[in-house]
Amino acid sequence: MAKIYILLMQTFTIPARLIRLCTNYEYSHVALSLDKNCDVLYSFGRRKVNSIWNGGFTKELKTGPFFHKFANTKCIIYELTITNEQYKKIEMILKKMSQEENKYKYDFLGLIVRCIGIPLTIKNHYVCSFFVAELLKKVQVINLDKKPCLVKPKDFANYLKNKEIYVGNYVTYNN
Repeated sequence: MAKIYILLMQTFTIPARLIRLCTNYEYSHVALSLDKNCDVLYSFGRRKVNSIWNGGFTKELKTGPFFHKFANTKCIIYELTITNEQYKKIEMILKKMSQEENKYKYDFLGLIVRCIGIPLTIKNHYVCSFFVAELLKKVQVINLDKKPCLVKPKDFANYLKNKEIYVGNYVTYNN
């Protein structure tokens, strides 16, 4: 057996605050980690610390520039036990996406229309919650009973509530 970690986050950036207003939920971002310390996160968001417009697939380091600037980011961390085969599939998908990261874009349009329940998807365009939901569905870890493109951070909280291992500041989390 292996473990993965789903993080719900609030970074307190302007986009995060807007998403929070749209979803009416405290946490506005979802990321996935393969290590218990959650030192490396995979998600969809900004690629450059000071620009929201160059968004896409990201591999963020806890010690990197984003979390240096937004050190007050709070999170909830959930631990999921999965099979070794599922873990290897996730690793393979993330590796391939990392190698082709420029073909993946942040879905600004989809973010807007999904707030009102329209399941619009554009190839290789994701928001964080859509990316994590689709990845976990693809490797048969969880299925949130709705189209992955309509999944919001709160859906993860509802589904994973008994798997919570930490609530607090992300940067200071150390297993």
